[in-house]
Amino acid sequence: MSLPLKKSEVICFYDLQYRWAKRSTDRFTEVRIELNETPEGQQIIAQCPRIFRPDMVETIIEEGRAMGWKPEETGAPIHTRLTKRGLSKIDV
Repeated sequence: MSLPLKKSEVICFYDLQYRWAKRSTDRFTEVRIELNETPEGQQIIAQCPRIFRPDMVETIIEEGRAMGWKPEETGAPIHTRLTKRGLSKIDV
């Protein structure tokens, strides 16, 4: 399912456009990211600290790609957690 256009933002990172959206929960901020050109592609869902900064999106994209996230291809979303030590996969 692609992200809504009204409640999401676009970031250009290494000449690719990504669309991202965040929502706050009681325990963390959830960030969903997908490739803007292929919204049907694989998403990455990251649990971030409650105090979220937009520059964290670049960290999620870069480390997510390194751990195997392929937003150009369809597939189940990858669930991750962003901490001071970096991005790590989690089981949901």
